[in-house]
Order: sequence, then structure tokens, then C-alpha cells
Amino acid sequence: MGSTRLMNNIYIVCDWIIRLLYLNLLWVFFTIAGLVIAGIFPATVAMFSILKGWLQEGKNERVFKSFWKVYKEEFGRANRLGIIVLIISIIFYTDWLFTNQLSGTLGMITKGVLLGSGFVFGITLMYAIPVYLQVDGKAFTTIKLAFLIGITYPHYTFIMMISIASLMLISFLLPMAGFFFFASGLGCVLTFFSMHLIRKIEERTKKMQKQGKSQLAIHN
Repeated sequence: MGSTRLMNNIYIVCDWIIRLLYLNLLWVFFTIAGLVIAGIFPATVAMFSILKGWLQEGKNERVFKSFWKVYKEEFGRANRLGIIVLIISIIFYTDWLFTNQLSGTLGMITKGVLLGSGFVFGITLMYAIPVYLQVDGKAFTTIKLAFLIGITYPHYTFIMMISIASLMLISFLLPMAGFFFFASGLGCVLTFFSMHLIRKIEERTKKMQKQGKSQLAIHN
């Protein structure tokens, strides 16, 4: 019995390794197919969609077909989100170049504000794609909700940051493992924590709505 359980666990681990490897290669291929700039966000959305199906819904569908379907359907909307992210990133970069020209107390204050804003923007990006899938690809709603979730649940955000740092360290120490697993591994971690948190928020919202309806019924 113990050996059967061990073999099942080994099978599950190997299955996930193969899944993540294949998904990572699809992400790389479709990112390059979109000439990187136009391909990275649709490919990332498709990857997160597959991961959501695996982790939350237990789907075991044909990966390439599902990836291609999401990639095509979300190409325009995902790139709209990408354009917003790119514009904000360019603004941060140009502001940083400007603050380097400043000196003294003013320079320190502006750099501090800019670094703090950049940190919050990074937190927002961690939740962006899982939230995007939840709100059906609405770009500005995605940014707003991802920002609110990131600052409202700092313990989840901290765990996700530690996970990202760990993956980056592993990729630095084992470059080949990083190449074959970094994107899908990162997506898996972010999807796992984000979907758990989003589900928790939805349950709390439904509970509050039921309580509100019951109180309204009592008053009536």
C-alpha cells in the first residue's frame, strides 16, 4: 500500500513536470510567433488560462488546442492590457531618468516616491493576469482590481513575492531549468495563490450580500 502511494506521488510529480515543460515551450513559441512584443501578453494569458483549468477546475483537455484558442480569442484584448502596462513602464523609466538629474533632498524624495510607486506597480502585475481572466479581459478593471487586491491582502502578496524570488534564484543557479520551466512555474505559483484569494473574496462577497438581503427583509 505504501509503495502504491509512493508510485502515485511520483507519477503526479512527473506528470506536472511534463505539463509545465510543454506549457513553457508553448509560451516561448507563441511569444516569438507574435514577434515578442505582440505575442507575449496573449501567450501569457493563454498560459494562465490553461493553468487555471488545471489547478481550479481540474480540466485535462488538449493543451495545444486550448492554448491556441485562447491565444487567438484574447490577442486583441491581451495586447490592450499590454499597451497599458508598457505605457506605465515607460513613464516609470523616463521619470527615473529625470530623477537622476536631481540632487540633494529633492532628488532623494522623488526617487523614494518613484521606487515606492514602482514597487506597488510590480505587486499589481503579479495579480494582473489571474484577475484579467476573472473579469473577462477588461483592461482598466484588471489594473484597478489587481492593485486593490495586492495592497489589501499583503500576506498573500508577500508569499507570492517570496515564491517569485525563489524561482528566480533557482533559475540563476540552474539556467537550463530556468529556461524550460520559469514562465510556466511562475504562472503556476501566481495562479495557485491568486485563484485561492479570488475564490475567498468571492465567497466573502456572496456572504455579505446574503447578510444584506436578510437584514433588508427583516427591516421590511
